[in-house]
Amino acid sequence: MAHSTERKVGIFFVISLVLLGAMLEVGEKWNPFQKKVPYDTYLSTVTGLKVGDPVRLAGVNVGKINAITVQDTNVKINFEVSPETKVKTDTIASLRLTNLLGGQFLSLSFGSPSAAPLPEGGTVKGKDSANIDVIVDTVSDVVKDAKVLISDLNKNQNLVMKKISGILDDNRANLADSVANFKSITAKIDSGDGSLAMLLNDKKLYATLSSAGENINSLTAKIDKGEGTLGKLVNDPTMYNDLKEVIVEVKGGAANMNAGFKEIKEVAEKLNKGQGTLGKLITDEAVYADIKETSKNLSEITRKINSGEGTLGKLINEDKLYRDTTATMKKVEKAAEGIGDTGPISVLGSIIGTIF
Repeated sequence: MAHSTERKVGIFFVISLVLLGAMLEVGEKWNPFQKKVPYDTYLSTVTGLKVGDPVRLAGVNVGKINAITVQDTNVKINFEVSPETKVKTDTIASLRLTNLLGGQFLSLSFGSPSAAPLPEGGTVKGKDSANIDVIVDTVSDVVKDAKVLISDLNKNQNLVMKKISGILDDNRANLADSVANFKSITAKIDSGDGSLAMLLNDKKLYATLSSAGENINSLTAKIDKGEGTLGKLVNDPTMYNDLKEVIVEVKGGAANMNAGFKEIKEVAEKLNKGQGTLGKLITDEAVYADIKETSKNLSEITRKINSGEGTLGKLINEDKLYRDTTATMKKVEKAAEGIGDTGPISVLGSIIGTIF
């Protein structure tokens, strides 16, 4: 009897340990005293998902799958979550892989902060995601395409290599000559032959260039210090201000020039339209004809004068007329001397007698 009692106690103890372990294992998933909030969602495929799989919000277990029902065109999933889980009207439900072995769980998104809570028993919007089968099929297609691409590359590579080999065979002599010429050029450069070799090997040239570099460094240092005219131009703000004033004056002069050009343009337009005396002189053909005729007449008059024609021509070109005029003037002077001693008639007679 004592032995039987010990056996019963041992069996009870073992059963108690098993029950305790089971309770510890499913303690997080099963709480008979906590009320769950039911929801449902719809997806087009639920490969790998089964009743009892977890429902997670941002990776945290908040519930489990209660039922999976096949509808006409999709699959209905009933699930429940803990009361403190905030499911909103814009929360999205989708399937995610638990691991690479094919385990699935229903993932819930937070939703926007301003969205209203989804009532108990409401439908969460479902979003299909790629499952392991789709991924495997896609990878398989990619592998097939890669194999075809590699095969084409191998074929093209063989074709290209054959063409390159043919080109090398056809131009082997030319390539050999080119290599020999290049070798000859490098040998000449090393030996100092030619202008390029002298430039590369001439130590005096190097020293000259080095000295020029030092001079440039010295010059830039002086410019930085403000020494010399160029240094003052670069560093002296007074020169900058003066130059700025000159630029302002040049701009003012340019404005005046623009105004002057505008006035010139207006004058030219008036001339083209024949306005004013000068405009009429330029555009009126009658005035031009009169001027031309006047010039012609003036030319004819000067020609006659030069030829001694006419009174004015004789006055200018004949000495005799000048001498006669001079003699007449002397006679007039003699006649004037006797004016005071004779009467008017006698004076007139004396003048006429003197002249004729």
